[in-house]
Amino acid sequence: MSVRLLHRRLAVLMCFAGLLAFAGGAGFEPVSAVLVTLALALAFVWQPDRHTSARLERIWLPLAALLVVRALVHVFVIRDDVVVPVVDLLLLLMAAEALRALEAPNDIRLYALSFALILASTAYRPGVLFLLAFVAYVTLATVALMVGHLKRSAARHGLRDMPVGRRMLGTTAALSGVILLVAALVFVTFPRVSRAWAGRGHDLATSIAGFADEVSIGEYGSRIFGNPEIALRVEFPDGPPADMLSMHWRGRSYDHFDGVRWSRTRGLPPSSAPIRWYRERWTAPVVVQRIYGAPLDVRVLFALHPVLRIQPDNGIQPLADNAGDFMYWGSGSPSYTVFSRAWSPGAGELRSAEAGFSPPERYFLQLPSDLDPRIPALADSLTRGLRTRYDKAMAVQRWLKTFRYTLELPATANDATLSHFLFVRKAGHCEYFSTAMAVMLRTLGIEARNVNGFLGGEWSQFGDYLVVTQNQAHSWVEVWFPGYGWVTFDPTPAGGGAGGRAESWFWPGRILLDGIQHRWSKWVLDYNVESQARLLRGWTRALGGRGVDEAVRAVRGQGGRGLLGLLLVVLVIAGGVVWARRGSAPRRWESRMYLRLRGSCARAGLRVAPGLTPLALVDRIRRERGAATQPAQKVVDLYLRSRYGGEALGASQRREMRDALEAARRKLRERN
Repeated sequence: MSVRLLHRRLAVLMCFAGLLAFAGGAGFEPVSAVLVTLALALAFVWQPDRHTSARLERIWLPLAALLVVRALVHVFVIRDDVVVPVVDLLLLLMAAEALRALEAPNDIRLYALSFALILASTAYRPGVLFLLAFVAYVTLATVALMVGHLKRSAARHGLRDMPVGRRMLGTTAALSGVILLVAALVFVTFPRVSRAWAGRGHDLATSIAGFADEVSIGEYGSRIFGNPEIALRVEFPDGPPADMLSMHWRGRSYDHFDGVRWSRTRGLPPSSAPIRWYRERWTAPVVVQRIYGAPLDVRVLFALHPVLRIQPDNGIQPLADNAGDFMYWGSGSPSYTVFSRAWSPGAGELRSAEAGFSPPERYFLQLPSDLDPRIPALADSLTRGLRTRYDKAMAVQRWLKTFRYTLELPATANDATLSHFLFVRKAGHCEYFSTAMAVMLRTLGIEARNVNGFLGGEWSQFGDYLVVTQNQAHSWVEVWFPGYGWVTFDPTPAGGGAGGRAESWFWPGRILLDGIQHRWSKWVLDYNVESQARLLRGWTRALGGRGVDEAVRAVRGQGGRGLLGLLLVVLVIAGGVVWARRGSAPRRWESRMYLRLRGSCARAGLRVAPGLTPLALVDRIRRERGAATQPAQKVVDLYLRSRYGGEALGASQRREMRDALEAARRKLRERN
C-alpha cells in the first residue's frame, strides 16, 4: 500500500471516529448520517482521479451553498437551534474532502473537520461511545500525522512512494497511549465545574409512563406496553436494604379527583406534616439513598417517604412545596442524596392517631359530584364495626388486593370508570386501585390522596445500584394520621407495576451497559471537586497512607489543585523524556556530523533523498556545488572509516572532521 493511500485511509477512519463521537453525544439526523457514512465508506475503498474529483466539486459547491443558506435561515428567521444545519454542512465538507484525488493537499482540512466533530460532541453529554471513539481518534491521529509527514517528505525529495512497515505503525500507535495517559492525569487533576453552565449539555426531557401532572383512569381500547427506559439509578452508601425491591420511590401527590383524572389544585394551602413528626415519632432507621435521576417533563425529586433531608450533588436546588412534594431548580439530570425513614410506624402507633391536626378537608375529602352512590355504600360495608382509621384503611386495602392486576385497558369509554372497575370488571392497573382506595376512604371521612412514582427496581450486580425504569412506574395512596403525617398504603395486588419487568431478551445486557454508562456519568461527566476528594481518599487509604482528610482539604483548595496538577504533568513529561531516551541508542558523534552535512545540502537546494548514499552525496555536491567538494569529501571519508571500517577516530581526526564540516557548510551557502 502506498504512503498516500495509507494516509487517506487513516484520515477517513479519523472521520469515522468523529462521527461515532458525535453520535455518542448528540445523535444525528438519519438521512445525513446515512449519506455521510456511505460517502466515507466509498472514500475508504475508492479514490477518484483528478478529472472525476473536479466533476464532483461541481456537486459539492451548490449543496454547501444551500446548507449555508439553511443555517442562516435558522439563525435569523426561524431563530431555533443552529447546531443541526451547521453539523450537516460540516458532514458535507468532510465527505467532499474524503472523496478528493490522492494528490490533493487536503491533509489539514481532513484533520480539522474530523476534530471539529469531536469538539462539537463535547457540547452535549457524550456517553461511553464517545470514550471509545475518542481513544480510537487519538490513536488514528497519531499514526496519521506520522504517515502524513512521511508522505510530504517523500514528495519534497521527489519520491513517488516509500515503504512503511507494520512494526513502525504499531510503535507509532503505541505512542498514543502516552497522550491518553497525560489526558487522563489532567482530567483527574482539574475537576469540572457544574455541568449546568453548558447551554447544549442538557438531556432531553422524557415522559415517564404513568407519571405526569395528572393521573387518569379514562384510557381504553389498548394495553399498557413495557418501557425499559431508565428513570432512576439509586445507590445505597450504607449497603442495600433487604426490602429495596418493594420500596416506593415517591414523586408527586394529587388531591383533586373529577371522576376520571387526578390533578393538583392551584393554590393548595400547606398540607404536609411538620418535619419533627417524621424525625421524632417515626422511629425506623434512616436509609441513605444517592439518586441519579433522568430529567422529566415535571421537575420532581424522587425519594423514599418520609424525607428527612435532601443534599444536592450537582448544583440543583431542592424545594419542598405545600403538599410536601420535592421539586428542584437547575438544569441537567438531578443528582442528590436523600435521608429517609426505612418504614412506617407500627399498627399500634397508628391506631392511636385519631385526634389532632389534619390538612384542609376541602381538598383531601373532596369527591366528584357524580360519584356512584354504590361506592360509599361499599366502603361502609367493608369497614362496618371498625373504629380506627388504620383498621378501615387496611380493610379497604385487603379487599382491593383480591382483585386482579392487568395491563389490558377497558374495552370502551363506558367501561373506563371507577364504578365499572369496582362492581363489574374487578381488574385493572395500579391507577384504578389507588383511585378506588383514596375515594372510598374519603367517603369515610379519612383524608387520603393519590401518589405516583416508582415501585422497586432491578439490582445491577455490575454497578451495585438499583435500576428503576419506566416499567416500574406506579400509583398508590397516602393516608393522613394526626401526629404522624402521611403514611403509605398500596392496594395494588402483587406484580402491579405500570409495566412489570422488562420483557425483552436484551435486558440483562442492558443492565450491564447501563452500569458502564452510570459509572461514565458519575466519574467523568459529573466529575467535580467532591468526586476528586473521594477518589483521593480511596487511593490514600488503599496505599495505607495517613492524613487523608488533610490531603482532601488541600485538594479542595484552589492552590492545592493547581500544585497537584503541575506536579503530575511535570512527572509525566519527565517520565516520557526518560523513556524516550532509553528507548533508542544515541547516535555516534561521527554519524551526527554526517547528518549535519546532509542537512546543509538540503538547505542549499540539493535534492537529498532518504536513500542517497554518502558517496552519491559527494558526487551530487561535485556537480552542483563544486567548491564544497573537498571538505565534504573529507567528512564522508572519516564517517565511512568510523561507521563501516570500525576505526576509532582520535581527537585530532575529530577536530579535522569538524573543521571540514564547517568549511563545507560555508561553501554550500555561497552561490556559484
